[in-house]
Amino acid sequence: MEMTTLISNISEIISFLDTDTKIINEKDHLHIHRFQSLKNSQEGDLTFCVYANQNGIDLINQSKASIIICSIELPTNQLNSNATLILVKNPRLCFIKCVKKFALKDVLPMIHQNAIIKTNNIGKNVSIGPFCYIEENVTIGDNCIIFGGVQIFNGTKIGNNTKISPSVIIGDANFGPQRSKSMALETCNHLGGVMIGNNVEIGSNTSILPGMLDDTIIGDGTKISSQVYIGSGMKIGNNCNITGQTFFGGMSILEDNVYVAPGAIIRNKIKISKNAFVGMGSVIIKDVSENATVIGIPGKTIEHNSDNNAINNIQ
Repeated sequence: MEMTTLISNISEIISFLDTDTKIINEKDHLHIHRFQSLKNSQEGDLTFCVYANQNGIDLINQSKASIIICSIELPTNQLNSNATLILVKNPRLCFIKCVKKFALKDVLPMIHQNAIIKTNNIGKNVSIGPFCYIEENVTIGDNCIIFGGVQIFNGTKIGNNTKISPSVIIGDANFGPQRSKSMALETCNHLGGVMIGNNVEIGSNTSILPGMLDDTIIGDGTKISSQVYIGSGMKIGNNCNITGQTFFGGMSILEDNVYVAPGAIIRNKIKISKNAFVGMGSVIIKDVSENATVIGIPGKTIEHNSDNNAINNIQ
């Protein structure tokens, strides 16, 4: 069976990466059929390597890939590879851009017949998967993709180009129980909603609570991974990266560009200022200052962070 050619010329890659590049072993004609891991790559594959040390040199020299996107910091005099090498500052980012450009197919706009949709406020080119439930007072912008099993409740507004993965629940909650004199727990429905911006992505099995009175807000470009709990009335800024199995108490605030690593827990009413980095499994009980890296239980500020998602390592 003949494989589809995804890329046939190196210029197709360079033209849209929008970054400084250096090319080694440039070839006039290439036939890239797959995107593959570095160790498992064969001829016709495009892959990447993030390492700029001896480990990276060994992996690149041993790889059979046709194109390898790798670090511009590599000592090129030690490279002995027949592959076309594209040297850039951030190989992982450039690889992701190539996958999105050449490999991913567009989801055709379609509303599945098994979805229960009560709202009329749905934009253009929207795809809604099977067994979704969407209430009357919900607004969905243009070019959104909503996968199967998503439940969206009244008071939710979703911007353009947003993607919601399977089994996400948005806007369903009761106000935190309060005890009466008899020790019975009293709850009431939330009166606020959920405001989701443009170009947001929400991973599967994530739960986003509405505010009790004020809205829960998720800013433009923010990416939320799977199994995340977004507490009532939370305010999330633009371009935040929230990874899997993180928990946010109600009324907490994330300013722009915050990164939260897997398994972190943020207490209610905590403010994490812009460009901050919260480490894996950390428990945050105090406000986090701008550009800070905080790790541990309880979270404490450190001076150095080698993670490539830390803002100081990106700039």
